[in-house]
Amino acid sequence: MIHPHTRLVFIDEVVGNGVIATRRIPRGTITWVLDDLDRSFTDNDLSDLPPCYNHLIDRWTFHDGHGRRVLCWDHGRNLNHSCAPNCGGSEFWFEIALRDVLEGEQLTNDYATLYMHAGEGFVCRCGAPGCRGRASNEHESTVVAAVHEQLGDALGILELVEQPLGPFMRQDWLQNALGSLLPGLRNAVAART
Repeated sequence: MIHPHTRLVFIDEVVGNGVIATRRIPRGTITWVLDDLDRSFTDNDLSDLPPCYNHLIDRWTFHDGHGRRVLCWDHGRNLNHSCAPNCGGSEFWFEIALRDVLEGEQLTNDYATLYMHAGEGFVCRCGAPGCRGRASNEHESTVVAAVHEQLGDALGILELVEQPLGPFMRQDWLQNALGSLLPGLRNAVAART
C-alpha cells in the first residue's frame, strides 16, 4: 500500500506515470508496505499463466529477493527508478523515505536494489547527479550498500515521525530489517515493544 499523501501523475512520454507526494513526507516515514491486496508470484505461479501475461509481469512486478515477484494492487506499482532514490527497503516488504520527499516530488527507488536479472536493465534518464546511465544489476552490491546505509539512518528515526501506514506494518518485517541493518537499534526497539 502506497503512502496516502501521494497521487499518480503523468511524468512524460518516456517514463509514463509516476507517484508524487501531495505534501512533504519526512525522512523515516514508511512510504509503501506490502499488504494483503498485493499479489506475490512464485516461479511455478508464473509458469501456470498464459504467455500473454509475460509482458505485464515484466512491466508491473518487482523481484522481492526471496524468489517471488510482487504485483502491487495500487499506485505503488508506478514508483519510478532513480540513481539517487528518495525511498528504499523493498526487500524487507516495506519502503521508507530515505530523505524528506517534498510536495510535488516523485517517490523513487533504485531498481538495482530490486534483484533485477541480467536481461532486465534499461537506459536510465533519471537526471540525478551521478546518474549511472543504466539501471541494471551490474552495480547491485554497491547500490544496495549505499541504500542500506541511508535506510539504516531513516529507520533510526522511524518512531519520531507520523506513520499513516504503521497499522499495515508487520513487526517481524521491521525486526528483520533492523536485524540486517542496525543490530543495536533492533534490540532497543524490541525492548520497547
